[in-house]
Amino acid sequence: MMLLICAAGCSRLDETGISPQTAVKTDIQDKIILRSARAEQDKLIVFVGEKLAESIEESEAPLSDGIFGEVGALHIRRVFPPVGRTEERARQYGLHRWYEVSLPDSIGADNAAQALAGSPEIVRVQFCTQVKKASDGVVFPYSGPRSALSAAADAPFNDPSLADQWHYINTGSKTISPTAVAGADINVKDAWNLTAGDPSIIVAVVDEGVCFDHPDLAANMWTNKGEKGNDEDKNGYAGDYHGYNFVSNGPVTPGSHGTHVAGTIAAVNGNRTGVCGIAGGSGKGDGVKIMSCQIFEGDKGCTPDACARAIKYAADNGACILQCSYGYPAGVFMSDKEYMDQRYYSVEYDAIRYFMETDNLPQVMDGNLVIFASGNDSAPVSAYPGACGDIISVTSIASDNLPAYYTNYGPGCNVAAPGGEYFTGGDIRETATVLSTIPPGPDGEYGWMQGTSMACPHMSGVAALALAYAKKLGLHFTHGQMVSMILTSVDAIDHRLSGTKRTNVGTGDYLVWGDLDLRPYKGKMGTGTINAWKLLMQIEGTPCQMIPVGEESSISLTGYFGSDAKNLTYTGVSVSGKGLEALGLDKAPSVSSGRLVISPTKTGCAKITIKAIAGGSSLGGGNTMGGMEISKEISVMARHHAGVTDGWL
Repeated sequence: MMLLICAAGCSRLDETGISPQTAVKTDIQDKIILRSARAEQDKLIVFVGEKLAESIEESEAPLSDGIFGEVGALHIRRVFPPVGRTEERARQYGLHRWYEVSLPDSIGADNAAQALAGSPEIVRVQFCTQVKKASDGVVFPYSGPRSALSAAADAPFNDPSLADQWHYINTGSKTISPTAVAGADINVKDAWNLTAGDPSIIVAVVDEGVCFDHPDLAANMWTNKGEKGNDEDKNGYAGDYHGYNFVSNGPVTPGSHGTHVAGTIAAVNGNRTGVCGIAGGSGKGDGVKIMSCQIFEGDKGCTPDACARAIKYAADNGACILQCSYGYPAGVFMSDKEYMDQRYYSVEYDAIRYFMETDNLPQVMDGNLVIFASGNDSAPVSAYPGACGDIISVTSIASDNLPAYYTNYGPGCNVAAPGGEYFTGGDIRETATVLSTIPPGPDGEYGWMQGTSMACPHMSGVAALALAYAKKLGLHFTHGQMVSMILTSVDAIDHRLSGTKRTNVGTGDYLVWGDLDLRPYKGKMGTGTINAWKLLMQIEGTPCQMIPVGEESSISLTGYFGSDAKNLTYTGVSVSGKGLEALGLDKAPSVSSGRLVISPTKTGCAKITIKAIAGGSSLGGGNTMGGMEISKEISVMARHHAGVTDGWL
């Protein structure tokens, strides 16, 4: 084993005030990513210099001498197997320089890491610390549709359990929970009239394996059509029909957590079966596709190298959204610098960069989207990798439109979505968690779960709808523009974060009823709760206005027709499509003194076209001198919590 030996007099300070010995040790420590606690002791991950990488590739026995021989390495192999069609690009990102080093039991990961980091040929050393799922793993069996929630029956699809998916359409029914609040959802019902998905959009579920033959998922699974079982498509992975198992290195094996996440994104819509997926299509083969990138199997966790391989696989095989409901425990890293120093990226962040900068939907967006759960530690910081400044981190709200007791919040958290909470108002109610698909078994094919793991796929599904709609309209956005639209298409939450709510106030296995103080969450749940309709309106560029249900609203038109809007002559107001029904309008909207007057009786969304005359009180043409007709389209959202001015104009 290589030892660090200090010559006599090495304690002398140099001109910076740091002793050479301290400088060497500091440099060694700076190279080491993560810590040995909770790490595998028989393996390390290293990023080698370019010359050493060339030497390893050219050598038949790279362990016989050099630094790997000094630590007694048993085996080394590339973290990212070479794939012909993507190898050149992988090398541009330096991915060919990442290696796994297998160690004998006698050496210990700490000793080996110190020795390897002391070599100038080794750039980074990373411990194999396992990540964890952002869920408690509890699945409540689903007993079937509840007629009491049939208020969602006017939704576009015929899936019988859609009415139980309050996280899509929350009517405030107390059969959900005694504290349910109308509008605590993603506002997707009317968005489905604009788009329900697109099969060219592939969402990689980096999680447990997805049940690819589930009756409510099979039609929306990504299929590697070139694969027959022996890597015929030459992508480096044999048997990857619907994705790959990066734990046991073989075909996908289904798990409840991964299947539940996948169902929220893309359970098939309009098939008279089970539940709906946010971007599951309309029953005409137009849902987004799910690629299963398995990093958990049973009780087996996942190490950073396997996560990284899964992420690169997703990029190389066409995914444009990375859905990740996992991470390190909150507080392990407290800054981006700790997690991914600008000099020393971790192996998974190198893979994330590679994914993020791959253009798999170039006609719609530059690069790809990466979305992580913020974590379930009840901590005032997001977990990493989600906390990184260029990754979307999702917090969780309950059916009461308030933070779920388990959610992380604070720095690193970007946006909130429904993740459910079965501790509701002093009662345990599984119906207040998230309903989705699970692998068929004794408890059926559907189940309830809670966690930021469940919030995260709501964000991924809504993002998939945004990409589908942009493609439908023939629009293109930069990565930054798309992320900005996602994070500003939200409903306000901060105005409700005062006082307390009755829920669980324990942590881990210590769960007790209590009053959760809501004040610490204010300003720390992200920009607000994601709103699918708002996002689609931003995609098409239509201004959006929120109004309350059950009362008359008078909206100034000066922001649409100019400061003298009250002096214009208006020639008509029309509601597009199913807008009258969606808003429950007993009478058509009208314009009075430059203000749109509208009285919705239902929660819903619609686009309203207002026409006016520019240049006079009558239209010109023929024998008449007059003005020209102009029009503006306004999106109106009627919501129960519309008292806060949080629409964008």
